[in-house]
Amino acid sequence: MTDTYRRTVAAGALIAWPVLLFAAFLTSPPSEEHDPVLFASMPGQVQVSGLLFLYATLAMIPALFGLAAPLYPRARALANTGLTLGLFGAASACTLFMTDFYDLALAQTVPAETARQVTAAAGELPGFVFGMLLPGFLTHVGTLVLVVGLAVKRAAPWWVPVAVVAGIVWPFVVASTSPAMQSIGSLLELAALAWVARAVIRTPSPVPA
Repeated sequence: MTDTYRRTVAAGALIAWPVLLFAAFLTSPPSEEHDPVLFASMPGQVQVSGLLFLYATLAMIPALFGLAAPLYPRARALANTGLTLGLFGAASACTLFMTDFYDLALAQTVPAETARQVTAAAGELPGFVFGMLLPGFLTHVGTLVLVVGLAVKRAAPWWVPVAVVAGIVWPFVVASTSPAMQSIGSLLELAALAWVARAVIRTPSPVPA
C-alpha cells in the first residue's frame, strides 16, 4: 500500500464523512424520537437515513487516520490518544444504527404503544447504554483531541477546531427543529475537514522512527 494511496483514502474519507452526514440528516424522519407511527409511514426514508448515518460513521475510521497524520510528527502521544478514542467510538457507534431497522420492524408489526414500550426498554438496558451508546460519543472526544491538537501544534488554524466543535454541537442545539436545520452542522464540519484533507493530500506521510 503506497503512501499516496493512504493519503488519498484518508483525504477522501475526510470529505465523505461530513457529506454523508449531511445527507443522513436531510433524509431523517422529522422527529426527535423513533416514533412508530412516523416510522411506519416512511419506511424507505428511515432505511436510507439509517444507512447514510452508518456509512458516515464508517468513513470516520479512515478519516481519523487522516486527522492524526499531520499531528503525528509533532505530538505522537496526543495523536495516538485521539486516534484510539475516536476509533473505539466509531466502532461502537456503528452498532447504534441497527436500532433504526429494529424500530422500523416493530412499527410495522406490532401496535404503536407496544413498539414504544419495547424501544424504551431496550434503551434502558445497561449493556446498551454503557456498552454501545456512551462509548459511541468517544468519536467526538477523539475528533476533538485531534483537531485541537492540530491547532495547538500549529498544524491547522484555530478556526478548524472551532468549526468542528460548532458542527458537532449544532444538531443537539436544534434537535427539535427540521432535519434540514440539523444538517447545517455537518457543513461546518465539512469546511474544517476539507482544510485538513487538503493538507493531508499535499504532505507525504512521515516514515515512522
